[in-house]
Amino acid sequence: MISARRLVAISALFLLGACASKDNLVVVIPEENGHIGAVQVESGGSTTLLTGAYAALGAGSGSSHMKPVQVASTEVGQIFGTALSAQPIPPKTYTLYFISDSDDLTPASKDAFEQVFGEIARRKAAELAVTGFTDTLGDPAYNDQLSLKRAKAVRELFVARGLKAEDIVAAGRGERDLLVPTGPQKSEPRNRRVEITVR
Repeated sequence: MISARRLVAISALFLLGACASKDNLVVVIPEENGHIGAVQVESGGSTTLLTGAYAALGAGSGSSHMKPVQVASTEVGQIFGTALSAQPIPPKTYTLYFISDSDDLTPASKDAFEQVFGEIARRKAAELAVTGFTDTLGDPAYNDQLSLKRAKAVRELFVARGLKAEDIVAAGRGERDLLVPTGPQKSEPRNRRVEITVR
């Protein structure tokens, strides 16, 4: 079970503070936003669940038995610097909202649209997925079309700013996957949206 995107499991010889050299080391590293995941490690017939920040297991040279070891947060960069710098930047998602029954962004979302370009600039080659949604007001078939129309409208905004259309996937989900659960025929501004995932 792995839920930490920044979990590092590396097989390499290294010196860890005053500890002896290890062939294998597994460390749970918190994500940039502070989220801490978990990893289940099977070794020598036993299973250990690592759940805390910088929880670690290591095995000495010639041993397959993993046992708890101490890894300070200050040592992570020293030990795993090369591996961490080689990791891709995790995907980031932005949500923009629309005026009812249209593919026009709300004024606040027009401003938020600009923030996406900062994330794109962080990447050597960015790919975008733009998924449109609606509220439950109206006919479901019409909402399917409207959600796709919204996604395509946002894709065109990106293309107009110099991004390649082939790097942007547009899809519509209609009134499925409501952000705010409502019954049928309900106007809900937070459901009239596109989600932009930059990866």
